[in-house]
Amino acid sequence: MDGQVTYQLKILTTAILSVIMLRKELTRLQWVALILLFFGVAAVNVQASSQHSPPPIVKGAVQGAPELVTLKPKSAVVQRPIVGFIAVVTACCLSGFAGVYFEKILKSTPQSIYVRNIQLGVVGMVLGLGAVYITDGEKVSAHGFFFGYDIAVWSVIMLHAFGGIVIAVVIKYADNILKGFASSAAIIISCVVSMYIFDFELSTLFVIGATFVIIATYMYSKFVPKPVPTIPS
Repeated sequence: MDGQVTYQLKILTTAILSVIMLRKELTRLQWVALILLFFGVAAVNVQASSQHSPPPIVKGAVQGAPELVTLKPKSAVVQRPIVGFIAVVTACCLSGFAGVYFEKILKSTPQSIYVRNIQLGVVGMVLGLGAVYITDGEKVSAHGFFFGYDIAVWSVIMLHAFGGIVIAVVIKYADNILKGFASSAAIIISCVVSMYIFDFELSTLFVIGATFVIIATYMYSKFVPKPVPTIPS
């Protein structure tokens, strides 16, 4: 859970890299909005990641009385917070760099969004196939690559493909920072929908986080840098 919260630093790393690589101008209030967005998304992630302990399994006894069977706790895993923090920060920097560099390519080259998505898709497909055959090569050889693909699986695949096109359009005509705001809003919407589908319990922490995200979104869109007036020659 701490890693998920810390990973929200990618919002700030993306903004910093956008300023460095794309010469993007941000006002002070927009920086404040980004910090509020970080805390808001972190709070929502803490709420979404919290899980209740599973109830004990009830097993019938010989006389008919229920017998409680408790599960054995998992063996403790030795954690290294410093190494984990460095890994998460590195992932944030790499994620921000990849997004900003992709934005730079989309906005500085004449190729269309679809060509760039095909290029990235081919690379991802090759890497994905390699990972599949390394982890599940025997199962694929025995049952075939498309074993278990039903309508639900194909629907998810098409939804992800359409989402990739939408993200490319957002980056092309907006920027990665706005994509971060959209992703933050998606987290909140997912949590709200989960209230009705998966009995998600709304908490005070979630309300605070959602409020921060809404305020940050308004501040970032409201206090944009003013255009520099051009002096006629």
